[in-house]
Amino acid sequence: MPVLRKDPFGPAWVLMLPERGLERSDFGSVPPPEGPSPYAPGNEAMLPPEIQALRPSASSANGPDWRARVLPVPGTPFAARASDEHDEGLFRWMQASGRQELVIEHRDPAMTLDRMSKAHLTDVLRLYRDRLVHLGSDPAVVHVQMTRTTGRAAGAVVDHPHGQVLAVPVRNRWVEEEATAAAEHFEATGSCLFCDVLAEELRLRERLVSTNAAFVALVPYAAKTPFETWIMPRSHESAFADVAANRLPLLADLLQTLTRALNAALDHPPTNMLLHTRPHAGDRCYHWHLEVLPRLTRQAGFDWASGNYVNPTPPEDAARFLRQALALNEVEP
Repeated sequence: MPVLRKDPFGPAWVLMLPERGLERSDFGSVPPPEGPSPYAPGNEAMLPPEIQALRPSASSANGPDWRARVLPVPGTPFAARASDEHDEGLFRWMQASGRQELVIEHRDPAMTLDRMSKAHLTDVLRLYRDRLVHLGSDPAVVHVQMTRTTGRAAGAVVDHPHGQVLAVPVRNRWVEEEATAAAEHFEATGSCLFCDVLAEELRLRERLVSTNAAFVALVPYAAKTPFETWIMPRSHESAFADVAANRLPLLADLLQTLTRALNAALDHPPTNMLLHTRPHAGDRCYHWHLEVLPRLTRQAGFDWASGNYVNPTPPEDAARFLRQALALNEVEP
């Protein structure tokens, strides 16, 4: 039975999944996919029934005439119902409960984020937002997230454009570290740490990549990995569920701009995209953001031993390279 175990030495929960076993990818060798995409139109019967889809109003659920669709993750280790936490003195655990969903973003298995039409990407972002709103409405859910993986080195085993949403009854280590720092800052100053950092970055401008009326893409001051880039809303919002429909096209536009910059500067790097958010609106300390992490280096001895990171590319240099890539891209025919 998959279980979540609480680390007694820190805030992390670890998913114990013995039935998965070790895979070749766990040793750094990921085989190329074989055959057609399992997510392509025509393969609907091979997958679980869809939860939600973008399709013509006259079409039938689970038929092949969809534009994007949401399914339960096949073989997910997360049971649908929440379980009680077991406290055994120093050790705490619970059954791995929650919801895990697959979002197939496009019909074309070869479609990339930067080549989607802006209207389609806007609809996909709305689909992610709607799923997170729905999953976060469960009172047992403590953490929701969206992840998107591109490339073998980042962990993708299928090239077809897709992402996942997850809702679980335990806290997320990285979000909680950010939230703790933000709460301490709010107690000391009465203002949001994310908003204050964003205002300073907009004043300095040396780590900005691109901006529009609603969102900012920047390389954070202490980026953990080379070319790590965040997209942040200019207004204070603790939950991605807060994003108004009329601002989703601006998010789609900036996300495509950033993707083009990374592809031009780094030759289409493997990438992880992570949404850090609260399940619900109203947290005056926290500020949702997308973290885009090109996978260019691996953690080594210093990183694992110290708990810190080694980044060989200063954020100011990374932001400048990305701005230059965008400028060159704009003047090319």
